[in-house]
Amino acid sequence: MINWKYCIIGAALVVVLGMLFRMMFEYGVLIGILIPGVIVGYLVNNGYKNGAKNGIITGIIGGFIQGILVYITIDLNLPPFPAVISYILVFALFTTATSAFLDAVGGIIGALIRDKI
Repeated sequence: MINWKYCIIGAALVVVLGMLFRMMFEYGVLIGILIPGVIVGYLVNNGYKNGAKNGIITGIIGGFIQGILVYITIDLNLPPFPAVISYILVFALFTTATSAFLDAVGGIIGALIRDKI
């Protein structure tokens, strides 16, 4: 079962921690994506399968928003308008796929931590 409250909280954390850790560390975006997955998997508390499902939803929502924000902040020499939209969408979809995978792994880790405690 998808717990939307925790997915929305996790998506907000993906965006905030991803942007914050991006400024602090070299591969901070990856760390900022994995941590909310662990938190969502821990809070869901229904086993590792539901932790992974909620992590994937969290990664899809947060990764798409973060992909748009990261591309806009990276590229200051923007090409003409139609090319900008296609570049932003491709970068956002790549970030979404990466974020969904990392948050699924984080959701499994968070659920396993919850089971051990």
